[in-house]
Amino acid sequence: MDELIGLLFAILFWRILLAALCGFTVGMLAMQLFPGFGAGAVATTTLLALLGGVLWQASAIAATAPPDAPKAEQQAISRPIAFLGIALVGLLVGGVYDYLLSSGLIALVVLVVSAIVLVSVGAAITRTPVYLKDLLFMVVALITGFAAPWAIVTLLS
Repeated sequence: MDELIGLLFAILFWRILLAALCGFTVGMLAMQLFPGFGAGAVATTTLLALLGGVLWQASAIAATAPPDAPKAEQQAISRPIAFLGIALVGLLVGGVYDYLLSSGLIALVVLVVSAIVLVSVGAAITRTPVYLKDLLFMVVALITGFAAPWAIVTLLS
């Protein structure tokens, strides 16, 4: 049964699977060609390719949507779902930063500062205001996602 579910996932979301496999392949080839390209860089390349696959899949799904379907900008996202999504980003990106920088505190600072800079640049480009409560919400969610593995290990030991 698990194999059928995996096969169904691969058929439905082939763009994501293809992008992740291409990213992994490019990362492995780069690791063979460049001595400084380690496992962390391969994981980062694979995650970036996975993100590209998700965007590719989302654009393909949006193109096939019926004309009377609400646009993505019109659909509200609940705060708990947004918190979980941002926490997942904090977990993944923070884990890569932690691996590459070899320091949890520096990785946390880089994660928070880079997120604030990206939000500020995005707001400047789109000319939309950034509210402090939304920025604090994002920072708390990132920190929660980043600190979740540490908290679980501390609680279980």
